[in-house]
Amino acid sequence: MAKIKNIFFDYGRTVVKHPSDEAGIEIILSLGAASAEDAAVIRSAVFSPKLMSLFDVGAITMDEYKAKVLENLPKSLHGVALKAADYHISALPIMEGMEGLLGELKARGYKLFITSNMDPYHAAQMKDTPAAKYFDGMIFSGDIKVGKPDAEFFRKACEKFGAKAEETLFIDDLADNVEGALRFGIKGLVFGGDPDSVRAFIKSFEF
Repeated sequence: MAKIKNIFFDYGRTVVKHPSDEAGIEIILSLGAASAEDAAVIRSAVFSPKLMSLFDVGAITMDEYKAKVLENLPKSLHGVALKAADYHISALPIMEGMEGLLGELKARGYKLFITSNMDPYHAAQMKDTPAAKYFDGMIFSGDIKVGKPDAEFFRKACEKFGAKAEETLFIDDLADNVEGALRFGIKGLVFGGDPDSVRAFIKSFEF
């Protein structure tokens, strides 16, 4: 078995909380939503998985994304919704225990990389996030125009980072993405929120 040198991490629901969850409500309230109810309605429109998946791979532009968001909202919510679409990626809090894990892995000599389905607008902000200091490189679907779980995403990631599939592990909250990595030859873990599960997974490959 090849020695593991690299660990690919998804971002939302893996390193940080995801905007389509409670974190999105908190962001929208901070931007001026009148109530939690309004915030929930705005969150459903702004962070719609179907819409975000198109934006994340560059299938639609930022202007097209915003226009589609507004199509599903009353005019009274448009102002806050547009602010939410422009939220800064650093507003997403790090998952509990994840910062400690990343620090441990860096100290142990692993190369850590972000491998995320993310639009170019937010991807450009990643260097300004609290978690950025732990990572040796990042790759985003919006920049390369292909997303997980496509094998081409993992091929481009390995090429960019100089990583071999057999020397790499992948952590993601979505089973489909982990299965895509497995098909490419990268062993992966479906992350459920517990950093100790990642520690145990990585340890199982150490010798």
